[in-house]
Amino acid sequence: MKYYAVLVLIAAIITTAGTYFIEAPKIKDTFQNALSEAEKAYPDDMVFTIKAGVWELNKPQPLIIPFPGRLEEGDKKQLPENLAVFDKAGTVEDLEKYDTAILVNEKNLLVKKAGEPGVYPLKDIPDTTLDKGKVVGAIGNVRKVSGWLLPLILIVPVFAGLMVYYAIFRGLYLVMIGGLLLLLGKALKTAVPYKNAFRIGLHAMTLPVLIDTLTSLINLQLPVTYWFLAINLVVGVLVLREIGKNPVEVVTQEKL
Repeated sequence: MKYYAVLVLIAAIITTAGTYFIEAPKIKDTFQNALSEAEKAYPDDMVFTIKAGVWELNKPQPLIIPFPGRLEEGDKKQLPENLAVFDKAGTVEDLEKYDTAILVNEKNLLVKKAGEPGVYPLKDIPDTTLDKGKVVGAIGNVRKVSGWLLPLILIVPVFAGLMVYYAIFRGLYLVMIGGLLLLLGKALKTAVPYKNAFRIGLHAMTLPVLIDTLTSLINLQLPVTYWFLAINLVVGVLVLREIGKNPVEVVTQEKL
């Protein structure tokens, strides 16, 4: 099983590294663009103050802040037209009226969701004052943290998922392969114990694992549904045939 553990570890590391180098630049660009658009969305001369759950704004109400940036056609259909609306007289129904994701009324922050909207009392928000400078500074801090946090968010789940996949699902698969090779060995008149059939299946799995890793890196979908099983069995049968040709040598090695 040490061989399998090393094989799985190498495959998981290669696949994770490949996924990171392919996907990380895209995710980073998308995230940085979102932060830049968030900076632009906050009005330059707007000052928002909240104290003891009561908020004030140096702008006439309702203040409507549209979604920043250009939205794709698909996003336009799924997202509301506006990001936030500040209106002390606003109600839950006004989420639809203003076509906004967020509505701040006198006492609550309302968030548009599927089904019932989220309602968050403003009294739970700590006293603060927000202006353009503070918003830009906070976004700058997020940029710094994202430099090391985004790689972890991508790498850790991918690596952990691959280890679980190989350890559990491929482990159960190996048990089945061992049984199939045991039956094939009897059919080929090269009967081997299940322990040996399992080992043969394990080592024969090297080639399909390597192919699986490479196809994952280049995002290639092989047209044959059960190609992994087929290759594993073909290599295993070839090994069984070699054992049939050299039974004495195999027995000697087994005793050693």
